[in-house]
Amino acid sequence: MKIHQNNNIQFGRKFETGKILEITTQKIFYSNDFSGPRDVIKILHGRQAIGNRGYKFLAEEIGKKITDKYPKIKEATNLINEIIKNNPDISKQNLKEKTKPILAKLDKEIDISI
Repeated sequence: MKIHQNNNIQFGRKFETGKILEITTQKIFYSNDFSGPRDVIKILHGRQAIGNRGYKFLAEEIGKKITDKYPKIKEATNLINEIIKNNPDISKQNLKEKTKPILAKLDKEIDISI
């Protein structure tokens, strides 16, 4: 009998780290449109939000839970927020370029459970 060791255990759901950072920073820079954060909210919340205010409220709520639970995500969120604060009129493309080193320090995907 062979026993296979599985080192890729999932306790929550795997998401692209960039999409999670879009939720925690409240800024779309990784995805082409709002579909990335919308899918994350739907999966983590369990149902679809209604309207812009609904998405914003849920993104803030879910983002807070994620940053409270995952310190590396909180650190990355703070770095991205600092970039946004120093360059308030930064374009999506420039922000995406400036966040590449931050994303490179993290895994491409993160296993999230809240």
